[in-house]
Formats: sequence, C-alpha cells, structure tokens
Amino acid sequence: MSETKTLTLKLRDKQALYAAYMPFLKRGGLFIPTSRHFKPGETVQVSLQLADEQDPIEIVGTLAWRTPVGAQGRKTPGIGIHFAEDEDSPRYFIEDQLAGLLNTDKLTHTI
Repeated sequence: MSETKTLTLKLRDKQALYAAYMPFLKRGGLFIPTSRHFKPGETVQVSLQLADEQDPIEIVGTLAWRTPVGAQGRKTPGIGIHFAEDEDSPRYFIEDQLAGLLNTDKLTHTI
C-alpha cells in the first residue's frame, strides 16, 4: 500500500473555489495546482484554506487525473482528486459556499 501524500491549497475567494471545484464527480472533487507526480488512484490529503475561514478543511481523496507540466493549451499543471466516500464529505460545505455560482458558465480549471 502506498503512503498518502499531503498538499496545501490556499484559495483567495469564492471565485477561486469555484474554479477548483469539480461537482461533476459523484462525490465531488477539487483541482489542486501542483507539479508533483502522483499515480492513478493514489490517496491524497489536502489542507484547504479558504480566505474567509479561520481553520483549514482537511480533505482526503483519490487521484482522478493529472495535468502534467507542459500540457497542451497552457493548462495549469495539477491533479484532480475525487473526494473519499464518507459522511463528512466536504462536498456539502463547498456547495454551500458556492450557492448561486454552481450554475454559471464561468471557466474553471477542469472543464
């Protein structure tokens, strides 16, 4: 079994959270900019710090995909993680924070 890798994601506002959030995954997910290498299915722990929250949100997920350095279209290198299945899913907290933004056509890091 591989060891869990840890990343920190600091977001300055709700627009940045919107750009990183992936509601189309079954349990939700996040895009985390990084040049570190991850393997498919690898467990990743993310400490998510939002500008208007005092304490970070600790999130565990698995690697859903990776955008490598030098990707076509000048995409930001990073990983997409799929939230782990648990009753305290960060999906509900994030969707609460993004009320009113989720059904817009603004560009994101993912689609």
